This record gives sequence, C-alpha cells and structure tokens, in this order.
Amino acid sequence: MNNDTQSRFDYSGLGGLGIHPESLAKIALSEIAKGSVNQKFFDADLAASIFSSIVKNEPELTIKLLRKEIDKGLTVEFFFEGIAPIIAEKLGDSWKQDALTFSEVTIAISNLRLLCQELESKYFGPINQFQLTPKILLFTLENENHTFGSYLAALKLKKEGFNAQVAIGYSESDLFKLLEFGGFQLVGLSIGSESMINQGNMITDRIRKNFALPIAAGGSFVTHHKTLSKTCLDVDLLEPTPEEMRVLLEVN
Repeated sequence: MNNDTQSRFDYSGLGGLGIHPESLAKIALSEIAKGSVNQKFFDADLAASIFSSIVKNEPELTIKLLRKEIDKGLTVEFFFEGIAPIIAEKLGDSWKQDALTFSEVTIAISNLRLLCQELESKYFGPINQFQLTPKILLFTLENENHTFGSYLAALKLKKEGFNAQVAIGYSESDLFKLLEFGGFQLVGLSIGSESMINQGNMITDRIRKNFALPIAAGGSFVTHHKTLSKTCLDVDLLEPTPEEMRVLLEVN
C-alpha cells in the first residue's frame, strides 16, 4: 500500500474516514448500548483490521483473521449483526467523502460479502427452504448503489424463519414479474440516499395498486433519518422487527 492509500486509514477528524480502531470500537459500543447488538465488542482493533484487509483486497488473509477471532470467542452473530454492518457503512461513507473510489469500494464490498458467505452456514445453521415462511422480497432500485444491507437483512430474516429473497437493480417491469409469479406476501424496499426517495415512492405506489402487498422500508437513509423517513416514505413499516412483520402479515 502506498503512502497516499495508507493515509486514508489514518484518523483525522477532518472529513477523513475515521477508521481508527478506537473510532470503530466506539461505534460498535454505541450499538451495544442501544440494544441493537448484544455481544461484547472485545477487540477494538478487529473491525479496523478487517476493513483494511478487504480494502487492500486480501480475502484469504481476512478469512484467516476472522477464523482466528472466532476461535478466540467472537460469535458469528456478532460479526453479522455488529461488525459487518459497521464496516459496510464505513465503506459507503468513504466513497461519499471521496476517500476511496467507487471501484475500490465495490471491490471491498465484494470481499466483505465473500467473507460473509464463508460464515453463512454457521450464522443460521441448517435450513429447510421449504419450511421458511412467509415469503418476502427485498429489493433495491435501479441506480441504487447501497446493496449490501439488503443481503444482510435477508440473512437475518432467514435466521428468523422468513423466506427472504433479494432483487438488486431490477427494472420495474422485471420486478413486477417477480411479484406477479413469486407468491410474495411482503415487500421490503432499501433506500440508501435521499435522492432515491421519489423513485421509491413511485414504485411502492404502483406495487400497492397492482398487488396490494404491505411494504416495509429500510436502508442507510432510513437508519439515519428515521423521523424524516416517516414523513417522506409511503410505506407501512420502517425497519420492522420480525415480530412487527408477522403482525403486519396477520392483519393483511
């Protein structure tokens, strides 16, 4: 790694990435305090080390690093529900701040996804696909660059017994074909930025008119702008828990 690339990982506090180990640890600990993560973030350097490794495109080294931490007691649940979302969000921030190029972030996200796939079976154990119900479609809009969250959301829903499928970057016509023949009972829309709100509302309006399906929304925009999302997104639920989703499906 050259000095210019290395400097991107140095904590500056002035518009830099903020990927200092202490910074990432604080983020993780704040998630624990909010109750969204219930495991101890026992190694302040871990998330920063994984971040650096996937950006440098060292997938084998990253997998070895993670396996070593799991052997030391890191839970797979905490990786998926604590560490992976934090790293993905930081990658998105780094692109917005021009600290990493779009291609660098794309490669890093691909490496992060490979890392997750390495551990998927340990996350939710053996699953009988025919026993998963209800059937949910999670989709991101065309031209939407934030797609990793939908993948993580689908994994978490499968762990909770939902048959969650992901459609990324589908055209409206292709999406409607999925909804027409897929037998879905709920639709989840991922909104990564404010620029996608109007497009999201137009397509959810058409989904309601054509399929009368309940619609939930999530994504980084919803996570960070919950109050604003309530006023500008025309959906039934925002970032619903599995229990809230079951209640909504019972009503519908």
